[in-house]
Amino acid sequence: MGTAEDFMNSFFRANPHARSGALNMGELNELIAEHQKKVNAERLEDFDGLSPNQMTSLLYTPFAPGGLLQFRENIDAHVKEVPFFKLSEILLREIEQVGKLKLTTKGNLPVSICQRLCDQNLIYWSFMKYVKKIREEAVPYLWPLKQYLLDEGIVKKRNNSLSLTKNGEKLLKEQQSVRFIRIFTYLASRFHWGNFYDLEDGGRSGQLGWAYSLALLSRYGDKALPSKFYSLKAMRAFEKELWEDYQRGLEDRDYHRAYEIRFFECFAHWFGLVNIERKKDTGISYFDELTITKSELFDKLFEVKEL
Repeated sequence: MGTAEDFMNSFFRANPHARSGALNMGELNELIAEHQKKVNAERLEDFDGLSPNQMTSLLYTPFAPGGLLQFRENIDAHVKEVPFFKLSEILLREIEQVGKLKLTTKGNLPVSICQRLCDQNLIYWSFMKYVKKIREEAVPYLWPLKQYLLDEGIVKKRNNSLSLTKNGEKLLKEQQSVRFIRIFTYLASRFHWGNFYDLEDGGRSGQLGWAYSLALLSRYGDKALPSKFYSLKAMRAFEKELWEDYQRGLEDRDYHRAYEIRFFECFAHWFGLVNIERKKDTGISYFDELTITKSELFDKLFEVKEL
């Protein structure tokens, strides 16, 4: 998208007669508007061939009608395959059944419920083997499940118990696809991804441009690629200074690690959108090297127009 100076330089290159002073203000503004429209429609290498218009849509209105990214029609047959959604359904039905779900003294989900959710073995977490007691605060995907229900007004907390709200009761009568889209958009846009990986970047790495990352996954996901392939494309699109440093041979490992954990290991993995192959890093890194492919479920849930 560039700076104002870049834009004006490109404008005068395209319209050298605008410097003559012969145009009145109305004519000049009309030329500028036409040039702005042209610039916004141009495909950019920094955006992997997308235009600024397309990128803006992915950033601010990712599922707008006619946009690049869409939920497929009739996804009700497939949302039951989504791990995080299935867990949310189990928790929601449990609250419906008991009426009031008593929380621990710390306000967390009861251990028995946490154990039941983890026993489903729906979400792989490499550190689970080190957890001695299954508790909400010990397993990374449990707290977001509860927080989703509270933040969206589906349940209320009163006297240290969770119970359905009127909105929650209404939501349970909707199709599963409605509840899936609700939890998906919550985790993508409202939940702060700094909770997934603690890096002082405001959650930008991974969460900023998550819909763009889905579009990239649609385009390249049939081939096994390292997670860094995607984080570099996100860096190039959204982090100009980091990208320029990378071009000079300066590596920001924290950026790539945050993107990898937030977008792939948490968001995309929890929703069943990727297959992750883990290999031990042969270098000094403690973390595994991740190779990513798109899952079959991805194409059952999303339609991404040709980029």
